Amino acid sequence: MESNENFESTDFTDFIENGNKFGRGIEFREALNILQAIREPIYAIISVVGSFRHGKSWFVNVLHRRHDGFNLGPGVEGCTRGIYMWSPPFKLSNEQSDGETIQKRVIILDSEGIDDPNQDPNWATKLFILSLAISSTFIYNINGIIGKDDIGKLHLMTDLSKFIQEPKDGDFLPRLVILLRDFMFETATAICKFFCDFDVYGLSPPGCKKKLLQYMEKVGTNDLDEDFVKVVESTVKAIYSQLPPKYIGSSTMKGVSFVKFLQNIVECMNDSETSNTLSIPSEYESVTQFVAQVAIKEATEFYEERMNTLKNEGKLPILWKEFEETHIEYISEIDKLFFEKIIGSPKQIGSFVEQLHEKIFEFKKEFRKINSRELMIYNENIAKKVWSRYIDNKINSFKNNEEFQAALESFELAHDKSMKKSPEANEVITSYKQNQYPAAIDHMKQLGIMNKRLAEAMYLRKETDRL
Repeated sequence: MESNENFESTDFTDFIENGNKFGRGIEFREALNILQAIREPIYAIISVVGSFRHGKSWFVNVLHRRHDGFNLGPGVEGCTRGIYMWSPPFKLSNEQSDGETIQKRVIILDSEGIDDPNQDPNWATKLFILSLAISSTFIYNINGIIGKDDIGKLHLMTDLSKFIQEPKDGDFLPRLVILLRDFMFETATAICKFFCDFDVYGLSPPGCKKKLLQYMEKVGTNDLDEDFVKVVESTVKAIYSQLPPKYIGSSTMKGVSFVKFLQNIVECMNDSETSNTLSIPSEYESVTQFVAQVAIKEATEFYEERMNTLKNEGKLPILWKEFEETHIEYISEIDKLFFEKIIGSPKQIGSFVEQLHEKIFEFKKEFRKINSRELMIYNENIAKKVWSRYIDNKINSFKNNEEFQAALESFELAHDKSMKKSPEANEVITSYKQNQYPAAIDHMKQLGIMNKRLAEAMYLRKETDRL
């Protein structure tokens, strides 16, 4: 984001420019591509917010297991503008109670420092609300002795959270973590009412010289107070051990749903008609519908692509039993892909599955037509080939009716052996009995090999066979 009164719908997560002395941040479009490519659940979204020039970004870097990535600059102005994602979402190893180790995908976001003298208050409020809405863990950094202004900021958090209309079922607002040296615990009661979880960690002074505090990214760990390092390590470990996942309703977020959720919230906050209250249930519904349509589109495109491959590689026609088996195989693959992406309640998911299968059914009908046409062409070519071999090429050389009858039987046997058994094959042989057979009988009659009475008997027999 860029510091502006309104979030722009296309610039809601603008990122640091190239050329940062201590590391390159991830730019807007690249960040969206990175997030949208995440297919497994995004387990945790950590937002770090706090006063400018109080080590907020330094702590973000520590969460990334390093502290050399932020150029905090020599001046007194805050460095971070908007909300930054400094590194791609990473996987955090977490040991479960049963001893199994799982990988949790984690996103860490660094927000512009609040109460910057040059900051628009409306902009700061929107940043704060946005950070609350999108995160699963909200770290509020207050580094220094708590004063009246800091207490006011903590109360402000409860006031700002009232602008977010939560879902009725379950907690929405994130787990709150406060970093500070001292704390007024009577304020905790007011804050805990609005957060699903709440922790306070006191960070002692880092122990380095005062003039180095503005350059902590350059300070080596050995130059920091040993107790401070231990407390920071303990705090980071504690935060990571209690990461609640981020949900859309009852479903965890994935890359596509998180980006859409973020876009929707920003657009809602920019809408003058809805900016007074951010309705999370409405955003849930919007994101759920969006993700469903994306999943349905990708699933149907996958099905179409697989079926087109059969056609383009010359594998059609296939027998109808094989066609159905192939369809079931593709549906199984599609359902796996679909359920990896889809979010929502069981009722919603059931509805989305119906929509998917309706679309797949339409595609299946089209491919059935293609396969049917190919079966017809294949069997017609077989019939034409064996008819020429047994009838057309010999029709003027048959000595009697018995030879002609034997040739017709040979034609039917050869066609039956070479054809792809299907309704289309039956249709082809029926067509021959209606058209080519009578024409051949007439020719035999004209040659005088077959008399009128015998010809009529053959007509009747072929008509009976057809029925």
